[in-house]
Amino acid sequence: MGVCAESIHQLTIPTPFHVGPVHVYLICGDTITLVDTGPLTKEGKEVLISELKNFGYSIKDIEQVILTHHHPDHVGLAGLFGHATIIGHRYLRPWLTKDRAFLNGCIEFFQKFYNEHGVPMEVVEKVRRTSQAYISFIEQADLNVIVKHGDKVPGLSGWKVIEVPGHAQNHIMIIREHDHTAIGADVLLASISSNALLEAPMKGEERPKTLLQYRHSLQVVKELNIKKLYPGHGEIIYEVNELINQRLQGHLERARAIKTIITGDRMSANDISYELFMKKHTIQPDLTFSETFGHIDMLVERGEIQMKKEGNYFLFYNE
Repeated sequence: MGVCAESIHQLTIPTPFHVGPVHVYLICGDTITLVDTGPLTKEGKEVLISELKNFGYSIKDIEQVILTHHHPDHVGLAGLFGHATIIGHRYLRPWLTKDRAFLNGCIEFFQKFYNEHGVPMEVVEKVRRTSQAYISFIEQADLNVIVKHGDKVPGLSGWKVIEVPGHAQNHIMIIREHDHTAIGADVLLASISSNALLEAPMKGEERPKTLLQYRHSLQVVKELNIKKLYPGHGEIIYEVNELINQRLQGHLERARAIKTIITGDRMSANDISYELFMKKHTIQPDLTFSETFGHIDMLVERGEIQMKKEGNYFLFYNE
């Protein structure tokens, strides 16, 4: 099938998560391709099957599935496609296979990390339970093909893989080079800023500074001069570079707000996050702490605040 005959269809799948419904994409081209799947829920599965049927396809007709990153709203139903070629980043595999040693390692890392940064034990336990609940929305599967930055997309001529870590360490997007059309998942959303979520380091690596990664990824996306970006949530984005500039500026504004909070006594990251988000920090501590710590990383990197370990705790100050 030639490029002119290739079509992209947006399928919207409900999720039980705060972010709301997720968009997955059906590409009818050289190979019948699904980009992301929706979460492992009864309603999600039913809607996915129904949406595919609207375009004349069934689950069995999908020849390959490209998974953009490991979050359950994007990969949860991958297990439906055991007959198809499943494609993704190498760091996606332990999440998709539910590698027990890997997942236990993540839990251990965060228990220590949160404790060192002043998060109360009851909150740490709440985050742990939330994380385990998220994993239950993923049906175990595995990758058949691993792709990396700059690779051609298997089965889709004219498409290229771009690695965009930050929101997730294994986040990829794909771009059709001849018309600068891209499927970006959560790398850029129209109405909200994607959170550069904290993640445990992969074995043998240092903790990723996710906001710094994400800002670099946005610069990479900016250089692609994308004309049309299909996102994982919300509206299709046409003014891509303008929105990227807004997001980058928003990071600087949030960092300034945090720097203002860090005055006088040395503060833990948890205390900073509470001052920044107040009640929201007690409701969604995993998300608010991630956002706060990303900006702390940026301020430390720039030398605008300092970090010191006192006893078992890390504290931040601005002198």
